[in-house]
This record gives sequence, C-alpha cells and structure tokens, in this order.
Amino acid sequence: MSLSSSLDSMSSSPQSLGEMAESRALVAVRAALAATDSRHTVWIALSGGLDSVMLARLAARAAQECPRRLRLVHVHHGLQAANDDFERLARRLASRLGLPLSVRHLALDEAAFKSRGVEAAAREARLAALTACLAAGDSLWLAQHQDDQAETLLLNALRGSGGRGLAAMPPERALTVGNSPTGRDLPPHARARLVRPLLDVSRRDLETLASQQGLCVSRDWCEDPSNLSQRFDRNYLRHTVLPALEGRWPQAAGSLARSAQQLQEEQSLLDELAAELLAKVRLSGAERVTPGQELEQGQEQEQEQEVQLSLARLGELSEPRQRLVLRHLCQSRGWPVPPRGRLASLQQWIVTPPDSVAEVRWHSPVSSLVVRLWRDQLWWQASDTVTRHGLGDGVSDCQRRELDDRARQSWQALAAQEDEVVIGQRQPGDVMRLADRGRRDLKRLLQEADIPPWQRHQLRVARRARDQAIVALWHPACGWWLRAKPSG
Repeated sequence: MSLSSSLDSMSSSPQSLGEMAESRALVAVRAALAATDSRHTVWIALSGGLDSVMLARLAARAAQECPRRLRLVHVHHGLQAANDDFERLARRLASRLGLPLSVRHLALDEAAFKSRGVEAAAREARLAALTACLAAGDSLWLAQHQDDQAETLLLNALRGSGGRGLAAMPPERALTVGNSPTGRDLPPHARARLVRPLLDVSRRDLETLASQQGLCVSRDWCEDPSNLSQRFDRNYLRHTVLPALEGRWPQAAGSLARSAQQLQEEQSLLDELAAELLAKVRLSGAERVTPGQELEQGQEQEQEQEVQLSLARLGELSEPRQRLVLRHLCQSRGWPVPPRGRLASLQQWIVTPPDSVAEVRWHSPVSSLVVRLWRDQLWWQASDTVTRHGLGDGVSDCQRRELDDRARQSWQALAAQEDEVVIGQRQPGDVMRLADRGRRDLKRLLQEADIPPWQRHQLRVARRARDQAIVALWHPACGWWLRAKPSG
C-alpha cells in the first residue's frame, strides 16, 4: 500500500491521548513544556517521521495538564516526490490533534548543494525556515533523541572535532529571531530557544510508545526513503556502525549520549575560563582611543564589531590557553573558527611578530573573517562589518557615499560655528594647519592617530569652501577627532 493510499484510509476520529501511558518520554516533554513561558508559542517541527509525530502527540498530551500555545510547523523540502505525502500526513495529524499547522516550502539552491553537500544544505535551509516562524520568547522543539545524539558524537569524532563537537547537540540553545541579536544578548523573557526534549529518550522507547498507542508506519507516520541510503554518513552510522557496536555493547547509544552530556558540562566550564581570559587580553574602548580623542555617541557599540587583542597579553598565556581564547572569540560571536593552519599562523605572530602589517583570512559558507597584526595588536573583523565599512580589498561607490553621508551627519551634529565646508576624501599632498604644531601632512597625522593602514581610505576631510583649507578630519572609528587652528 502506498503512503498516499494509507493517508486516505486514516480514521478521521482522533486516537485517545488521555490514555497515553506514563513514560520517560512523556515525563521529559511535560517538564520541558512546564519550563516554557505561557505567554509565548511552542513551535513543534513536524517532519512526518516517527520521532516528530511522537513529539507532537506527547506535547498535545502534556498540554492537557500544562496548557500552552502549541503550533506545528512542517518544512516541504521539494527534494523528492514523497515530500508531498509528508505534507499531507502533517496536515492530517494536525487536524487530528486539533493544533494549527504552518507549512514552509523550500527552494534549495544548487550552488548550496555543491558547496555544503545535500545533507548540510538541506539541514541549514530547514532550520532557517523553522526559525522564520518564531517571535522573541517562542520555543522551537526538535524531535532529536538519544540515538541521534550518539550518531552526532561519532560523526564529529570522525571529523576530528574537539570538545565542543564531541559534546554533540545541546538540549537547549538560543536562536536568533529576525534582526534581533543572539539570544545570549537578550533578557531571559525575550529569548527565542531551540529545545530538544527527547535527547534522553531512545528511538526504541519511542517505538514502544507508538506501539502501545496502536500507531503504525504508513498510516500514522512516514519513513523517509532517503534515510535508507547509506551514501549519507549519518545513515551509514545508523544502519551499520551503531548496530555493530550495540551487538557487542548493548547500551552503546546510551553510553555515547551520556558521554556527550558530560562533555557539555566540561565545555561549559571551559567557556567560562575562555571568557575570563578573553576579557584580560581584549583591548577596551578606552585603550583603543588615541589620547585626545572622544568617541561620538554610538561609536562604542560600533567598535564592538571590531575586536582588538593585545599581542603582549596573549604572549603571557600558554599555547593551549591561547588557542582556547582565539577559538572562543569566534564561537561566542558566531564567527567561523580558525582552521588549524590559520591558528598556527596567529600563534606564530604572538611569538615572532612580523615587522609590517600581516593578515590571515578564512571563511565558512555564510561568513568570512580577516585578522590583521598591526602595532602589537590583533585586529579581528567579520565579513558583515568588512562589507559595510569597505575594509576589504576594494571600496564600492555605495560604500563611499555611505561614508560621505555619515561624515556629513556627524559634522551637523557638532553644530560647529565654521564657514561653509565641503566634505570629501583626502587628496595626495593634503596638509593641515594645527595650533602649536604648524602645518602637518595628513599621512603623518593618520600614523600618529593609530589609524590602521587598511582603514585610511575611510578618512573624510572638511574643507572650507572659500579657500579649500582643511578644517577637520573624520574617521568612523574616531569621529571628528582633529580640528584645524582657527583662521584669522
């Protein structure tokens, strides 16, 4: 019998949730539901497979005792003909449970498949579609269980991951919602969360519970045909490796999942240590500002997009602690973590700093990072900031106009009582007349102000319209930090 015909033959009367047996899974879901805020929505990702179907049913059962606003969300990947059947099953189950359902259709990019692989590209696109449903304070529930946790640990171990990768999937983590900052920067009541209530529950437990409820495959849940293909690494582990391990060690999946849990606790302690060390080596806003400068309002927040570390303070740390700090800096901001070779280059700079400006770059499929060494500091900048401020290898006309507009607005905010001025870029041979210092070359002034070489194209000058004399200098990192000697 095909899945479509099975769906058509499903009973329209809902199966009883009130008679669901007390189980480890129900206890876990009830506790997770009680931990949510009743003012916000719990979104349950419903693929149509056994795991997500049981999570939806367990949540509906738990909500009878702990009322919450539940919604189901199904992602139609469009990768195989069976996806239409999965959507039909999701709609039928939502109707039977009396829960609202949102369906998201994906249009996956072929380029993403080539760069990331089918598994990773589909997973990332699915999470993005699910997250798009959320508002601040909502929760997104995924049905990953103990066996999935064991597979993730093995996959990451085979990829050579460190402690964070071996810790596998956390039971809960913050999610970015819309244009809001990451969850750790929001107050507790405003965080969006990704929750995995079934991580301590085995696949076998879910199958047993489904059998007790009289549920069966094809009628009540669907099996994704792609899950049988062992060309995918996770499927190979699931169908070949884990069964072999459990043949020798029957509790293998549970033991691996417990190891991941212990590693999560240890990683949490390492994160605390890394944060303390990072605070010691990172240069504060006051340390980054040249004496005599004053940051304009809002500039300190902008400076947070650029991070500078003291080379001398990093040199006081052991090599393992250096690596811990540098990785943590990236992980805590969602930046791509430096590959082993790039990390070795950064540590070599700490030991033997180059005589001139040096830089290394690396990237992930979604962002890139550049780190430059200049004047005993490591300057870190992520791709979105590089793009916005034009700190890359070239500057677009749009970026030039943006800098001009920002400088003009900043000048107006000064309410300076000067003659009419024209704001533009510096020109070769530009000089400026300073009180008690005479005429000074702009290139020398930029060096004295510690403006990095790769940022000097951002300089804007205010010239008196009547004689083109330079009256002030502006840079996004400093504002109007230098004014000329008054005329007359």
